[in-house]
Amino acid sequence: MRTQDNKISAIFQLAGNRYWTASLLPALLGTTLPFWLNPPDFKFRLLEGILFLIVIFFGHVGFSLLFSGFSKRINTKLKKKLLFILGIFSLTASVLIGLYINSSLQLHANVPSYIFIIYGITAIFVGVLYVVPPFNFYQHLYGEVIISVGLGMLPVLGAYLVQVGDITRTVYLASLPVVVSTGLWVWLTELINKPDDEKFGYKTTVMYFNYKFSCRFITLSLTALIYISLVVAVFGRSSLNPLSLIALFSIIFAVMIIKIIWKDYENLRVLQNARKYAFLIHLSICIVIIAASLSSYFNM
Repeated sequence: MRTQDNKISAIFQLAGNRYWTASLLPALLGTTLPFWLNPPDFKFRLLEGILFLIVIFFGHVGFSLLFSGFSKRINTKLKKKLLFILGIFSLTASVLIGLYINSSLQLHANVPSYIFIIYGITAIFVGVLYVVPPFNFYQHLYGEVIISVGLGMLPVLGAYLVQVGDITRTVYLASLPVVVSTGLWVWLTELINKPDDEKFGYKTTVMYFNYKFSCRFITLSLTALIYISLVVAVFGRSSLNPLSLIALFSIIFAVMIIKIIWKDYENLRVLQNARKYAFLIHLSICIVIIAASLSSYFNM
């Protein structure tokens, strides 16, 4: 029984359970964003919203399992064949549910009928670029950009499209704080993984700079950009409810990150604490924006 439990636990871990919030919270954000933007003829679609969250979940799980199967860095007693089977099964489930959503999609006039299909193909392409050989962008320059957009922006756009039947530049702007906070989370993870990545011959963006510069100045720049993008999203085209600025309280976590990268950037154990603070920033921003958007509905 314990062996079986360990096997299930290992599958959940390789399926990326620690990072599920990185895609599910942005999807939930995109689902609630129409309550603030209030586009013409908007009617909340509960079933489609839930189904899209399931699509994102299975997509995330599928690519995480494929990543675990392809990556040489991951040591596991589970057979690679099992990981590939489970990964393909999850992605197939995601695609099939997505096709069902597409069949019931209510689009605005002049919006191409195939827009959700294009969206789905784009999402799959991003996942393939990051995970599947010979692309393997998780090993290369700009892989951080691909995963930040894939987890931070695409779920927001897709969820909004399902609810509204259209995507505007306003929605892209609204997703930026999530994209950058995802980027900070990914960046700190790669700083921690740098010694192991070097052993396997990876050449991530972190390695193109002096390690001290990567730790201090790029981390500092990403941290500042999170809050700049949040303010811009609120005051630029009113993409986000002004109540979203409550998320500025997460600057407390940002200060803790800056303290760590300035004093203990060479201590990988301490850097793990910085990554936890990056997760809390991402979590705070998503939850506050979701709550702010929902508050627009209750104040109508």
